[in-house]
Amino acid sequence: MPSKRPNILLIVIDCLRADRAFDPDRTAQTPGMQALAERGTLFTHLITANSMTIPCMTTMFSGMYPAHHGVRAMVGARVSDSIPLLAEILRDNGYHTYAEATGPLSQFYRLDRGFDQYEFRDGVKSPMLGEWGEQLIERFRDGGFESPWFAYLHLWGVHRPRQILPGYDTPEYGRTQYDRAISSYDVRLRELLDAVDLDNTIVLLTGDHGEKIPENSLESQVEFFKKSLTKQNTGKKPTRWIQFRRKSIAAARETWFKTSRLLYRAGVVDSPLATVTGHGYHVYDSLVRVPLVVSGGAVPPGRRIDDQVRQIDIMPTILSLAGLDDHIPDTADGRSLMPFIQGEGLEELPALIETCQNSREPSSFYGVRYDGYKYAYDAADPKVPQELYDLQADPEEKKNLAQAMPQRATQLRRLIETHVEQAQTGAVNMTDELSETEMAGLADHLRKLGYVE
Repeated sequence: MPSKRPNILLIVIDCLRADRAFDPDRTAQTPGMQALAERGTLFTHLITANSMTIPCMTTMFSGMYPAHHGVRAMVGARVSDSIPLLAEILRDNGYHTYAEATGPLSQFYRLDRGFDQYEFRDGVKSPMLGEWGEQLIERFRDGGFESPWFAYLHLWGVHRPRQILPGYDTPEYGRTQYDRAISSYDVRLRELLDAVDLDNTIVLLTGDHGEKIPENSLESQVEFFKKSLTKQNTGKKPTRWIQFRRKSIAAARETWFKTSRLLYRAGVVDSPLATVTGHGYHVYDSLVRVPLVVSGGAVPPGRRIDDQVRQIDIMPTILSLAGLDDHIPDTADGRSLMPFIQGEGLEELPALIETCQNSREPSSFYGVRYDGYKYAYDAADPKVPQELYDLQADPEEKKNLAQAMPQRATQLRRLIETHVEQAQTGAVNMTDELSETEMAGLADHLRKLGYVE
């Protein structure tokens, strides 16, 4: 690593699935992402720690599992000041730190700690595909960041409501609107990277979590109803009719979710989440498998790593890339991925996963991905069927082997139970509760995004 610290650009595309961006059978057009990957290292199987944005971004910035850092739901919990965060460590070591955040990532969660500038925008009104994106690209082109800099860019348009460039809403750019949104963002990503000096800048591209997208007509109808929950609020107090409609749709969605599980238990459908779209509900690979590209600077080109790595590894890896291995905090659960980047290898470790609730209470649904298998169960409800999948033989996770392979299921379940017990024992004391005023403001913000009713 050169003595001069490299600039670092962390791009997080909300809901970006690895298979839809990089797998050979993708229908999205992603030449920009492919070129970036060819210049560096592509990790095709980075497993997120959760299936919702706030727990995942807290993990990405802390290197800790949610059960350890304590932020396990979208409402009511925020990172403790006692946890060292990525931007703080970089700033303390000479970096100028900048963030362009969106979605639910308001300052309520205190993930702005360590950033010299933390700009929070409405990702729908100020999209990367619009004027705001053009201005940001010009800022990079004109040297608007003081070196060495760390810039975190969170992009929203692959998330619902999908943002698609004019002329791109056709099968040529993807089979679904989700794929066409990826194609559209790839265009703007190429423009952004053209404005960045990649010889002196390390770029990391990833997703915070994945997304279950409509794959049939019934799921498309479910998606249509969900759109009414994500329409932008005018800022006025919602009418009684709007409040009634929101509650009715939420109740219908919850009823169908329960019905879907009953149908699964009865053998009528092959998935306990039949027709459920979006994210946050489960630990399937469509929800937790995202890409990680590390490219530019002194990163060797042309490496593709299909080994499983974890979201908790991102923070230690960025610190290694900055030449700050000695500053990786003891609190981090992850490890640096530099051996992979340098052409070596690392022993596979279990990837522990949680789901998330739109409430103050964490979910009781857990999963683990390890040794070619995925196991998931609900720790609070024994009536929910446990699930076990052979990921090599069944990558789409359709054949549940839990009853056929009870010993393997028990082994993986113990990994989860031990992880949760140990993480909670050493968890940060979440004494800094949100005030009632803050909770009201946060709830209103999440309601506008469709996360809470």
